[in-house]
Amino acid sequence: MATETIPATRSAAAGAAARPRVAGLAPEWLLAIPFLAPALFFYAVFLLAPLLGTLALSVTDWSGFNIADIEFVGLDNFRALGADSVFWQSLQHNLFFLVGSVILKTTVALALALALDQNLPFSNVFRGVYLMPTVISLVVVGIVFTLVLSPSLGLINPFLEAIGLGQLAGAWLGDPDLALPIVIAIDVWHGFGLYMFLFISRLIAIPQDLHDAAFVDGANGWQDILHITLPLMKSMVAMVILLASIEALKLFSIVYVMTKGGPNHATEVLSTWAYFQAFTANNVGYGSAILVVLLAITFVLAYIQVTRFQVQEEI
Repeated sequence: MATETIPATRSAAAGAAARPRVAGLAPEWLLAIPFLAPALFFYAVFLLAPLLGTLALSVTDWSGFNIADIEFVGLDNFRALGADSVFWQSLQHNLFFLVGSVILKTTVALALALALDQNLPFSNVFRGVYLMPTVISLVVVGIVFTLVLSPSLGLINPFLEAIGLGQLAGAWLGDPDLALPIVIAIDVWHGFGLYMFLFISRLIAIPQDLHDAAFVDGANGWQDILHITLPLMKSMVAMVILLASIEALKLFSIVYVMTKGGPNHATEVLSTWAYFQAFTANNVGYGSAILVVLLAITFVLAYIQVTRFQVQEEI
């Protein structure tokens, strides 16, 4: 009986597959539209539309008040960037963030991930402690550290005076030489926890057999990290560098809350300078041109990082 049932079942399935689609029945890809529609709506309204609007406004001269006053100026805004000293200063500060913040975040996150992967006492507690700054809003972080570093209301200067180091007290965020390194350090403190967890997730995925085989062959702990762990972490390191680089380029909130680009443009970045031009100087077209340059830099950097990441995956 079993041998007779199998051919009958196969012939029925083949007949069902051979039958033409019922007229009026929607294609299968249409079934996905109700599930994708909410995400596509928010993507179009809050990302795609502002992006296209910024590209369009970058070739115009507009004060931001009356739409009828929009005047097409072509590439004049981009030509004006060449003579804007603050623009080049802001671009330089973005590069400082790109180098300093990315290197520090990646190094600190990787070092702590390797340490916590050794099953040290209270390692799970420290994982939560290191992650806590990441879940706090950057606006809140900026306000708190601005108060802490305030020369009149803060805690740093009174503490230094209390321990006999009053000569080290200063204006901190009011010092052009210290403001940018301080903001970079706070940004690193806030963001390294997320990347640490990404590294930990990759470390957990490494088979324990590889470590055991290395120890059997006589490798010590450092040799295991250098020759087993780190080579297998290359793809994750590349992804973390890409994410941290994009985050460094689009940095805005913590700079705006803590210094607003000051003192004397010492912490100005492209996003804060574009905001000033568009909403304070009422030069929306010029501010949009600055953001288009920032978008182009981010796109080029992401393309380079993604292509390198794909090459590493193929190797």
